[in-house]
Amino acid sequence: MRFLAYIKHNHETICLVFALMFLLIAISKPYINIQQTLKSTLFIVDVTQSMNVPDMRLSGKPISRLEYTKDLLKSTVKNLPCGSQVGLGVFFKTTATLLYAPIETCANYHVLWDTIDHLDWRMASQGNSNIRIGLLSIESLLVTNGDGIAQVVFMTDGQEAAPLNIFTKVSMTKWQGKQPLLIVGLGNENPSPIPKLDDKNAVIGYWSTDAIKLNPASNIDEGHNGGRDNSIATEPYEYYLSQLDEQYLKELSTEIGAKYSKAGSAKALITAINEQPSNSQFSTKLPLDWLFATIAFLLVIASYIPDMMFRIGRQNNIPPKP
Repeated sequence: MRFLAYIKHNHETICLVFALMFLLIAISKPYINIQQTLKSTLFIVDVTQSMNVPDMRLSGKPISRLEYTKDLLKSTVKNLPCGSQVGLGVFFKTTATLLYAPIETCANYHVLWDTIDHLDWRMASQGNSNIRIGLLSIESLLVTNGDGIAQVVFMTDGQEAAPLNIFTKVSMTKWQGKQPLLIVGLGNENPSPIPKLDDKNAVIGYWSTDAIKLNPASNIDEGHNGGRDNSIATEPYEYYLSQLDEQYLKELSTEIGAKYSKAGSAKALITAINEQPSNSQFSTKLPLDWLFATIAFLLVIASYIPDMMFRIGRQNNIPPKP
């Protein structure tokens, strides 16, 4: 009883002392470590010139594979829950290049949107490609930059230029990619000519079969040694045709233990991503300073409550408790 009486007569001092104590704890910025599942995705986009083939449709209108990819990526980023992380990279020739590591989607929405908007075939130094060597390049990229990447989504039409032969068909038996990989196929299965564009993206013709020449004993098509090939197909029979090579991408996925999915809606892509195993976890700090600061504030308020009740009681002629 004496203890309760002591608290009753010294409640203001007690509340203020505890408020000060909790405020000092808040100033020290306390935190606890919690384990979270890492939800980050690195999108690698094929920007070789076959991705300029307008054999996709959006809102009933023909659109290039690359433009369709960009629209699909923007819709995907828009529909991912906050807390998700997205990184971007591009593939051309034999190389996958990281534009930036995964960043949080909601806080960096406009950055991601702008970067996707500026994905362009002119980012490639050469238009030819060897997807197999490109995948090994992705594996190497992940060795040095993959700590914050839970899974990879590689978006391509499967076009190998020049066509693979016994020398260029690199074995994938040494593939040791740790992160789950999803290969997304773009394009139509009906062959179409590859448009040749000028520096202003205007079509000036179509790529010719003579434009891609590969010595049977060569491992990599060196193209035109960095120079521009000005040849243009003049007749339909000269066109270098391109199509979604779905069978090849499925076989390639099986070889490296990846999953294949044909490009569709953003919802379907997010579902395919979520179906991938993502066991990567990381430890993050959960700050508690706000909690202790709130308690300190409430204790300060509590120190004034009895006095406020007494004042209200006097105003209403309510006699104080004995």
